[in-house]
Amino acid sequence: MKAYIYSLILGFIVFNTYSQTPIINRYGVEKYGRIEGAYYKDINGFHNQYIGTWVYNNGNTTFKVVFKPKDSFHVTTDVRNYYADFLIGEFQYIDNGIEKVNTFSNINQTYSNIFDYNIVSVTRIYKSTYPLCLECEEDERRLLLFFNEPSRRNIWGGISNKFVIRRFMQNGQEKLKVQFVYTGNGLESLNTMDGPPANINSFSVPYGEYILVKQP
Repeated sequence: MKAYIYSLILGFIVFNTYSQTPIINRYGVEKYGRIEGAYYKDINGFHNQYIGTWVYNNGNTTFKVVFKPKDSFHVTTDVRNYYADFLIGEFQYIDNGIEKVNTFSNINQTYSNIFDYNIVSVTRIYKSTYPLCLECEEDERRLLLFFNEPSRRNIWGGISNKFVIRRFMQNGQEKLKVQFVYTGNGLESLNTMDGPPANINSFSVPYGEYILVKQP
């Protein structure tokens, strides 16, 4: 009997807690991250089209990306905390048959900071937003993501870039267009967190456009 009463009380507490948490469209008109304790949910499943493994091949060069959802992730900032749905990804890049970077072991890790993953969704963008998408429909949206790699994480402020993806169909095959562009100020060297400058302003994956094919 006591166990039954305890279960009822616990259920009431859980129900009451979640019923007071507003669920807001992650890509709606409401400004993201403004409401304390809110859940910014990918209500329309925009992330779903990207989930899975995608591969670019060109001779001995391979760029492979795996995306998975990270739903109801708890985000804490200096001013508030909330929950949000993210798309996260990790990647492998092979150049001339030599593996330059492989972060796949990171994708199943559990972190308190969403940006400890190397690819993280940020927002949806229009066709007219840089980098432009001339083939996009007027009402079509692409996904802008944060991109990083382990060997670049000690660079102060990070290397500024845009990693934009667009899913499309071609000859009955699912494909992903990646626009990876540098958006920094063109400095030849950047400072590292522990002092000396680093002559690095790019990643192992070269900037450019890539067409990746969805894997079964």
